Order: sequence, then C-alpha cells, then structure tokens
Amino acid sequence: MPSSVCGNHQKGKRGEANMRCFKKISAAVLGCTLLLALIGCGNDKTNLEDATVPLALGLDVIDERLHYYISAPVFSRDIQKKSRGGEGIAEGLRQSRNQQDAQFPGAVSGRNYQVIIVGKKLLQYKDWFKVLDVKFRDPRNTVTDRIIAYDGPVTDVIHFQAVDQPPTSVFLRGLIDSGSRRSTTVKTTEQELHRQLHDRAITPSISEIMIENGKILLKGTALLSQKGQYRDSLSYQETSLLQILKKDAKPGISLTIPVEGIREQLPFNTDLVSFSISDVSVKIKTSHEDGRFQYKIKINSFISITEKFLDYELLGNSEEMANKLSKEMKKSIEKLIHKFQHHKIDPVGFGLYARAYHYPLYKAAQDNWGEELSRARFQVEVDLRIGATGAVE
Repeated sequence: MPSSVCGNHQKGKRGEANMRCFKKISAAVLGCTLLLALIGCGNDKTNLEDATVPLALGLDVIDERLHYYISAPVFSRDIQKKSRGGEGIAEGLRQSRNQQDAQFPGAVSGRNYQVIIVGKKLLQYKDWFKVLDVKFRDPRNTVTDRIIAYDGPVTDVIHFQAVDQPPTSVFLRGLIDSGSRRSTTVKTTEQELHRQLHDRAITPSISEIMIENGKILLKGTALLSQKGQYRDSLSYQETSLLQILKKDAKPGISLTIPVEGIREQLPFNTDLVSFSISDVSVKIKTSHEDGRFQYKIKINSFISITEKFLDYELLGNSEEMANKLSKEMKKSIEKLIHKFQHHKIDPVGFGLYARAYHYPLYKAAQDNWGEELSRARFQVEVDLRIGATGAVE
C-alpha cells in the first residue's frame, strides 16, 4: 500500500479516536451540568446559616444519670458567640435525638463529631463505651472522632468560650493532633478505641485535657483498663516514653532528664539536660521462663543536646554524658513499666508480642492478661549517642 494511503488511513483512525473521546467528554460535562442544575433547583436545599452541625459531643455522669452535651459552631455574623451548646439527660444517644434537635433551630445535619469529651466520672464505670454503640451502627456517622478525657464537669469544656481561639471542637481536634505529632499525647479515635477495647493483648489510652487560668490545655494521656475504666494519667514526658515503647514516637521527640551535678539555689534546676531524639530503634524480645513472661527491651538512638544548665564540658566528655543520660532514661522507663504493672494494664501492647511468639501460653492467660503482665519481668537497656551539642559549648 502506498505511503500516502497508509498515512491517510492512520489519520482517519486518529480522527475517529478523537471524535469518540470528544463525545465522552461532552457527555460527562452535560451530566455534571444537569446534576448541578438539579441540585441548585431542589426545594430541600439548606443555607449554611440555617443549619446546625454538631462537632463536639460530651458525656458525663451527674447524680448517677448519663448527661450528654453537644456543641455546634455558629456561622451567623450577627452572633458574637462562636458556638451554640445543648444538653440533656438520656438513657442513650439515639433515644436523646429528639431532645437534641429540639434545642437547635434549623436542620441538624448529621452527627459527624470531631471530638468526644468523656468525664472521669463516666470513666469509672465498666463498659461505658457501649453508650457510643449507635455511632457504629449508623453508617452516616464518622468514627474518626478524637476521644478525650477531662477531669471535671464536661459542661465546662462544651460551653468554654475564648476570644483568641476558634470554636472549642475545632481547637481540641487541632490540639490533640499537634500533641500526638510531638508525642506528648496519643491520638485515639473512636474506631481505634473500639479496637483496643476488643483486643485483649492491649489496654486503651486516650488524650487528656484540663482547664487552667482560663485556657484549655493538653494534660497528657489517660490510661484505661480493659473494660474502659480510668486507672492513671501520664505526663507529657511519660507519654513520650510510652510512644517510644509502642514504636509510635515521631522524629524530634524531646526529653528532659536530671543527671548528677551541682544543684544551686536558683529558680530553675541546674542538673537538668534536655535533648531531642531524631530517630530511635526499639527492639522487644519475649520469652517465658519460671512460669512468667520475660521481656528484653533495647533502645538505641542518636540524640542532640538542646539545653543544659550544669557546668559540664560536653565536647570532651560526650561519651560520659551519653552514659549518664542512658542510665537516667533507663530508670524512667522502668518506673513507667512498674506503673503499668501496678495498675495491671498494658498500654504498650506487650501482650501482642506474647501472642505472636508464645500463643499457647498467652491463650491460657489472655482472659486475665493484666494480672499476668504484673508478674512479668522486664530487662531494659538504653544506649544513647550524642550526635550534636548545639552551636555553643
């Protein structure tokens, strides 16, 4: 076949392909146009200022009755308050739906909460999490809400107003997310808490907040039992150590540890050294001897010194300082593990290692894993190396 004929034939094929593509694009554009027209012409449209979108849910116990609190942002420019709250007494969340709707004007659009604040009085009850059963049964609900503990009346948080921050629900979500990135708290969503409560090899941990000097502050982490009951709280640094043991610590985690030195009468401690961990290696090995589970934990990391007050020359004695810091960090981790054993809880998930490597032994103890963990023996080894000491000595 002549080349000119072949060229014309190929051009014809390309033309047909382009025509088919054009028809598909035209059909898609037409479909979108019709869809937008239908949406725009609908009689059930709701203006944003006429809608109520609950973003925060509070749960508390007063006089042995379940109280709920909801908070929704206000979009109207004519109202100075940034959020509108509602509350009531109910046997369950679904049963209280009509009560909630009766407290807000306009249409209540779903229950896509950003945060769920739980009072410590409710956390004293076993299986309190069943209150949120409806959130999992209705597929229109989200399960990515941040679960937060508060030691006090939950109404204080729901009705909290501050001129220098966004609506409380939005502020709390950002506070928890940023804190988890710094490893000063955990980010436990509703779905993650559901998993932890139903996995007998680990016990739950959730974020904890407080109100101080007229501000909402991140307090640390609340530790729960396998039934969801409150057991203890962790500070920022204890939470960072917990995240290290869980292998969830983010780069840049900061720790402050006392070392042997001279303490002077000053408004600050002269024996403290602060350092950041850029990358950390955590290895956990388990065995079973003498009728107990045995755990060997080895932590290795390069660190950067970020602050020191004591009169100590780092450049020539970096190895000695690293050994001191390793020794003190080892003590802190052992103290934290002892706290877990004292309360018979396992927020790290040591049971996951026992289940993976010694399943028959774990299976025999899984129904009472907290008791079994309290009898376990731990051997902790920490090896820190100083990689940087800063721009000045």
